[in-house]
Amino acid sequence: MQDRRSDATEGEGPSMDSSGDFASLPLAEPAPPSLVPDTVSHRPVFSVEVATAPRFRSLAAEWRRLVRRCAEPNVFMEPAVAGAMYTATETPLHVLLAWSRRGGGEAELVGVWLLVVGRPSSRLPIRTLEAPCNSLTFLGSPVLDRDHAVEALSAMLDAVAENPTLPKLICANQIAMDGAVYAALVGAAGRRGFRIVEIERRQRARLDAPVAGQAAPASPVSSKRRAELRRHRKRLAEQGELRQISSRKPEEVSAAFQEFLDLEAAGWKGRKSRRGRAIRNAPPLCAFAQTMIVGLARDGCAGIETLRLDGRAIAMNIWLRSGRTAFGWKMAYDEAYAKWGPGSLLMEATTETAFADGTIDTIDSCNRDTSAALAQIWPERREIADLLIDVSPGGSLRGRLTALSETLFRHGRGLARRTYKTHVKPVYLRALARLTAEPRSGAGKPGKTDG
Repeated sequence: MQDRRSDATEGEGPSMDSSGDFASLPLAEPAPPSLVPDTVSHRPVFSVEVATAPRFRSLAAEWRRLVRRCAEPNVFMEPAVAGAMYTATETPLHVLLAWSRRGGGEAELVGVWLLVVGRPSSRLPIRTLEAPCNSLTFLGSPVLDRDHAVEALSAMLDAVAENPTLPKLICANQIAMDGAVYAALVGAAGRRGFRIVEIERRQRARLDAPVAGQAAPASPVSSKRRAELRRHRKRLAEQGELRQISSRKPEEVSAAFQEFLDLEAAGWKGRKSRRGRAIRNAPPLCAFAQTMIVGLARDGCAGIETLRLDGRAIAMNIWLRSGRTAFGWKMAYDEAYAKWGPGSLLMEATTETAFADGTIDTIDSCNRDTSAALAQIWPERREIADLLIDVSPGGSLRGRLTALSETLFRHGRGLARRTYKTHVKPVYLRALARLTAEPRSGAGKPGKTDG
């Protein structure tokens, strides 16, 4: 038996400014009361609070202590991300806070999971809980105390199962398969008789420091590639003053982020043929991103690296951080300088900087899969899976229908992508090359005849 409670009534609570910080924020509320502990064994008692973003933000000190001892860091579970969802979107957000209390001591935060209400990717008319929050967040795993991971997750799943207002299906997307959180999730579901279905599995690039705490690792880039990068840097330097600028303070990050949005929208992501993938082309996402990045910067969890040529940004890289893990969030470059690879130059410099002081153990690329360019450079891989968790004991008909629909939809989408890349795109490019070559060859023939 466990304690479940919600901390705030709708429409009330502290307000938050545009940077994701709460105005007039009260001190942290006392942790939720636990049940009478086992006084003989002094075993901890676990409880779960279904909270709001303002409540979570008030627990900043407890959160930082949890990050230091967590099984796996996840920057997309940070209070600043919850704050951005709260202020910049209309998506309902539920923050699961798991607490542990031993004996008569104070309650300790042992787990956090941000979940939003949505629908499956197959668009079935079924309400689900989802993590991560949206298309600009790239890891859905909860942050758990390494010593209480299974217990915390068991309590969280129970809280969802017993709360009559919450959907009973959880789309837990982008979960690291090779980490402690996945093992804890399987263990917790097994304890409660809940059903987990793997919908899709893939890999994405990551880069590890060779030994935790050491200085910069040997470059994963080949000697030939490094020589090419040096030539490109030299050629760019011949065009003008080449400088790398780091933005760390919130006001610096805010100004640099606006510049990043312009740079991204001016490139291929901003074209209509790419369906407007640039962040600026989607106003709701743009507002969320601005609030999230500045809020993370205020917490020391975000920065922007910029490569400038005579003051003009020709490449920008936004990185995020939680604990000893860094996350490569977004990159953009000026296509007018594409032949000199400004994005690659900046990424190499950013990687060296990230590992320089020994406080980062790994960098997660945040790419969808290994088709991204970083996979050709970074040797390590992170196994990622999308899971469907049914918190009805033994599973439900709705859960099985959703799992089947999602699996078929993902397989069909994957087949379509592979068919396009393997067969359609090469044919299109060859036809385009012939069409553009014919006018040139045809134009030369009359001149030759006339001569």
